[in-house]
Amino acid sequence: MNTLIKYIFLLAIPPLFAQNTAQKKLDSLERVLVATNMNDTPKIVNIGEYLIANTNDEEKKFYLLGIIISSYATKNDKKKSIEYLFRAKKIAEDIGDKELTIKVYATLASLYASLKLNDKAMLYLKEAWQLAEKLPTGTEKSNIRAFLYNEQGNFYYNIEQYKQANQNYGQSVSEFQKQTGTHSGFNTPFYYKSLLHNYGKSFLQLSQPDRSVAYLNKALTVKDSLYPNLKYHIYLSLSEAYAYKGNYLQSNDTLQVLLADKGFDIPELKSAAYLNLSRNYKALGDTANYTLYNEKYLALSPFVKNEDLAAISTVFTAEQGEAMSSASQSKKDSYLLLWCIVAVVVSGSAAVYIIYRKRKKEKAIYTSIIKNLERRLATPEEAETVSEQAEEAPQLNIPASVEQEILGKLRQFENTAKFTNPKLTIATLAVQFKTNTTYLSEIINREKGKNFNSYINELRINYICNKIYANPEYLNYKISYLAESCGFNSHSAFTTVFKNATGISPSAFLKQAAKSHQKNQSFSL
Repeated sequence: MNTLIKYIFLLAIPPLFAQNTAQKKLDSLERVLVATNMNDTPKIVNIGEYLIANTNDEEKKFYLLGIIISSYATKNDKKKSIEYLFRAKKIAEDIGDKELTIKVYATLASLYASLKLNDKAMLYLKEAWQLAEKLPTGTEKSNIRAFLYNEQGNFYYNIEQYKQANQNYGQSVSEFQKQTGTHSGFNTPFYYKSLLHNYGKSFLQLSQPDRSVAYLNKALTVKDSLYPNLKYHIYLSLSEAYAYKGNYLQSNDTLQVLLADKGFDIPELKSAAYLNLSRNYKALGDTANYTLYNEKYLALSPFVKNEDLAAISTVFTAEQGEAMSSASQSKKDSYLLLWCIVAVVVSGSAAVYIIYRKRKKEKAIYTSIIKNLERRLATPEEAETVSEQAEEAPQLNIPASVEQEILGKLRQFENTAKFTNPKLTIATLAVQFKTNTTYLSEIINREKGKNFNSYINELRINYICNKIYANPEYLNYKISYLAESCGFNSHSAFTTVFKNATGISPSAFLKQAAKSHQKNQSFSL
């Protein structure tokens, strides 16, 4: 799930001389700003903008912008956070402060990753690391490294490379613990609480729910008033860990605590809570509550998606604004600006064309998959004709009666969902068929044209494709849930097998299936 940058508050860590250089008549107003609840965004923006307009200290402006950005982040307002973040970026670059620039670049990397703009995210991460290596050895460099490891973990988490994410979060926690007792803006309860949350949720993606629960509960014990909404993220992650363990009632209780909180009003998290509740109630066989929360989730989803689209639009507007500003200050005057605009339009058109070609290819593959599924359902006897194709390969001398018996059992097996058992092996299947693994392996290789693992994986992929095609509710499930439901132990293994078997990723298949269902609904109306 994509959440707004939770570490953006580090931009608001004041420079050590902030109070000394500020005008005395503004000191009291600044204290009011710092003491204001982060959820009171209008008040923070009004005071912050007034103070920015009345100071010539660029570092102070950066610090004040950081407070405003943190407030918008607390409200999960991506669009406004982005607008102010680019203002802070310009200040950091203009004054040439490495530490401030690193903070902005790392935060931008997290932002881009949360919006699935992964190339941009990696670009900013690399630039941040390069600047960090130029810092003198000491506490501040160690703090910066802890911060960057955490942001790098966020990047890997958002692109679903959970092992790398877990390793980076672990390194960040380790770096943080080295600095315990130091006086640094990084050494705060909030930051430690955030790290524990990230570390905990990454363990769940590695199928280690007990370690996930341990770190998430530890995060909840850390007292922090800087970012009150962080606890909502932790409760949501904790509910998913309980559900993974099969403790659906405990998961529901955790989610209900979340929804009952009067301060909880973040559409993206509320949408995720509804989705988790609907899954839990479905697992418990409670159809009424499953329907109730599934409908709430579906009603809120368009709003959340529109927020993300607005955020992406703001990012591109800000990037283009920087390019135009830079061009207008150049000695090449308006002609260079014109060419910059042309370049943006051309590159944008090229990107749209590439995306169009990709979507067209994905649609063709999806259509082919569905046609194959429909053909298999219409002609189940087709499996019996495969045996004529591999007569020249060396074969075991299996009695004809035994071979026919095993083939019959395989056809029956294919019509069940027993192949979705993640613990299934050729040995256990041979026991079920009352035969030996040698005979079973030989017949699968000869009649199906593939080894046992490939045969089972193909059944699983066909099974989940059919489920998604036949049941629109599957479009709302996470890929990790789809992986589990068809017998894969990990999200990554499922994604790899799915792409190898079909030619497209699970997420691309889901997009095409969603379009197909919408088209069918419009025709039925």
